[in-house]
Order: sequence, then C-alpha cells, then structure tokens
Amino acid sequence: MFSVQLFGPPFRLFGTGVTGCFKAEMDNGRSKSTISRVLKSEQKLRGEWALRENAQGTSHKRKREGKEAEVEDALNQWFAKVTTHDVAARGVHISGPILKAKAEDLAKKLGHDEFKATDGWLSRWKSRHEIKFKKAHGEKGSADADGVEKWKSSKLPELLKQFCADDIYNADETGLYYRATPDGSLCYKHETLVGSKKEMDRITVLCCSNMSGSDKRKLLVIGQSAKPRCFKGLRMDGLPVLYHANKNAWMTSEIFSKWLSEWDVELQRKSKKILLLLDNCAAHPHLDSLKNIQLEFLPPNTTSILEPMDMGIIKNLKTLHRGKLVSYILEAIEENLLQESSTVTDVSGKINILQAIQFVADSWREISQSTLQNCFAHHGWKNSEQSETRTDSNYVDETTLQVQSVENYEEFISIDDNIECYNENEDCDDVIVEEIAVKREETTDNQETDKANAHEEIEQMTHCDARKFIAGL
Repeated sequence: MFSVQLFGPPFRLFGTGVTGCFKAEMDNGRSKSTISRVLKSEQKLRGEWALRENAQGTSHKRKREGKEAEVEDALNQWFAKVTTHDVAARGVHISGPILKAKAEDLAKKLGHDEFKATDGWLSRWKSRHEIKFKKAHGEKGSADADGVEKWKSSKLPELLKQFCADDIYNADETGLYYRATPDGSLCYKHETLVGSKKEMDRITVLCCSNMSGSDKRKLLVIGQSAKPRCFKGLRMDGLPVLYHANKNAWMTSEIFSKWLSEWDVELQRKSKKILLLLDNCAAHPHLDSLKNIQLEFLPPNTTSILEPMDMGIIKNLKTLHRGKLVSYILEAIEENLLQESSTVTDVSGKINILQAIQFVADSWREISQSTLQNCFAHHGWKNSEQSETRTDSNYVDETTLQVQSVENYEEFISIDDNIECYNENEDCDDVIVEEIAVKREETTDNQETDKANAHEEIEQMTHCDARKFIAGL
C-alpha cells in the first residue's frame, strides 16, 4: 500500500510532468515497479492529499502503522455498520465500554492478543474519526403496530393450524444481575441494611417453554468463567441448567446452534416435530440442518408484543429469583446480627454463580403451567377452542411478597431488563476481519517487492527510453 508521504507532495510527484518525475525518482533510488504502481494510483493519492490539506493545513502526519492501525480500521468498519439507520432502529446503543470490548475482541481475531483498549486509546480513536456520543431522543425501539397486526392476521392463524399447543415453543434470552440488591433498606428492622449497592455480576439466561405450558426446557445459563472455583468437584451434567461461558457472558450463534442441534437430535429420537418462535438477532442463526425443528422468526420491532417470553414469563422468573435472593440475604443477616459487617453488600457479594444457578433454576421450576399458557394466550397465541383464563403472570408467593415490600420494587425487578445479552452485530465480524487480513497480505507483498527491488541495480535510462517505458504502462 502507498500513501501520500511516499514521494512527498503531489507537486513533487506529478508537478514537473510524469517523465521528469520518473527520471528524478529513479535517480533517487526508486525502483521501476514502485514508481509504476504509484503512477497508477495518481488520482487516489491526489484525493488523499487534498483531504489532508483541508483537515490539517500544512501539518502532515504519517499514517499509523502496525497492530493499532489494523484494530482501528476494524473497529471503524464495525462502528459504521452498527450505527446505520436499520441497526439503530432496532434499539442498539453503542457506549464506550462496548467499543473497548469490541476493539479487544476484533484484535484477538486479527491475532493481536496483547492489544488492550484503554480509555486513552478510545479517546484518540474517537478524535481521529470525529465520533461523538449523543443521547438518543424519542422511542427508537418502539414496536411496529402495523407489522404486528398484519402478522397476527396472516401468519399466526397458519402456524396455529399446522402445530398444536404442545408443539409450539418460544425461546428468548435475558440478562440477570444475580447479586443485585435494592438501593434502600430491605427490611426496616435492620439498620445495617441501609446504604447497600448494586452488584453488577451478570449471567445470561435462555428460557424456553411450549404454548401449553407442559414442557419447560432446562435453562441455558451463560457465565463469564468456564470453570468457576465453586464448580470444583462437580459434574457439569449434574447442574440443574445447561452451562456455557465466554468473556461477556453473552449468547453467541455458536452456543445457540449447539443447543438447537442437540435438541433436534432429541426430537428425532422421539419422532416429534416442533415450531420454535425466535426474535431475529445475530445470535439466532438461520440453520438449514435442523430436521425436527421449524424455526419461525418474528418480524423486526414486534417481539415486545408478539413474543410470549416478553409478555410476563421472564419478568415472573426475575421476580421469583429476587424473592429468593432477598430471603437468602435476610436469613444470613438474621444469623449474624451481632456482627457489624452483616450488610446486604457483604452477603450478596459472597453469592457465587453456583448459588445463582440454583436460585434461577428453582424460580423457573416454580413458574406454573397456567402462567405460561396465559402469557402465550394474552396476545393471540391460543387455539380457537382455548379460552383465556385468569392471567396469573403476576402470581406471587410469600418470598415474592417480601420483594414487593421493598420501597423501589419496580426498579429492583427491572434493573437488568436492558442489558446486552448478545452481540447484535456478530455476523459482520468475520467479514471485517477477512478484509483487514487481505489488506495486511497486500501490504506485506508490496513491502517485500519494494525491498527486493531496492537491492537491484538501477539501470540508467535515456530520456527516450523513459518515454517508451511510460507509454507502455
């Protein structure tokens, strides 16, 4: 690759005429092949120089080279893709921490494992690319009401005719802060409970059940550590959930594909075919290899209305989970009331992921069949002979009532509703990395060619020979 700095300003390169430049640069030690490639790139180089003149005046800086240049290029391409109108309309919000995490992820895919995205690096990157973060106004992620009605009147009846309630499933992910506690006091009896803080350790939970409520699939939980210390001595198949791990505790297309394929094999053994409703995100790939699972992707911007898991099932799960969390904390503090350190933060901070898994698995088990049925039926997922019974998606037990007594109950329950649980733009990463790799290969080839040509003896050319050579380009 060549830049405008290779030969200096364009007036040096082209101002005296191509022939004169050719002879002058050969006299300075430039090889024929190098000069030929530069001449072919004349328009590109002139344009690049003009942009630099407008942006920097007479101050010219050398292009950044090396690992950071590749990472910057990859991140810039990724950022351009995720901030397009279509993506923004899906409610994707890009923040500084997301950019740093993505930069390090792309760096590893490019082979730069030692790269670290610091705050300073991110600040310089934003400055170089003139990127500013702006607060979103309005409700970009609002549901498409027209799309919902059209889908419910055309597609939904067709699906209900093809599959019975036992064979229609819905699966969806949610992020869960498994150590989160309220800001205020959990119980007025204990002064030591005041002033607690939210613990942001998170997991991602995949919930899946059928329309009749007769089958709740084992939860799939994704943590950040593949082998937590609390798992020592445990058999993974003995856990009440399926467990996976990655750096961000996110669902990925690889994890989801494996989960689907294993379920498909199970259904083949049972000679059973099902319909699985999904939202259309990058972590949910369109697999053609499935034999007994028909995937049905809901239209964009309709999941908040059409997807049963979003209609109360996940909220019910979180309410039950937080009820168990509060009960556990209160019991722990009751046993240690004489100790001044008996605070919410102390107790919740010691909750490990194994305990979190047990809490969420128990909560999932306690969700009733009628709750599942009504969450499906509430917005049309019911057969003609099925009548909607009392909606008990807000059913609560004694421990849940304890949670509802918390002053900021709604905030406590919904604190993790909007956290990311998958990489919305996972599909474009491979394309970007491949493009950067091609650029790297081209640069390496050109550098090697230039190095070899630099050692060649430069043949002295006459003015006439130079004219003939240029005419043949």
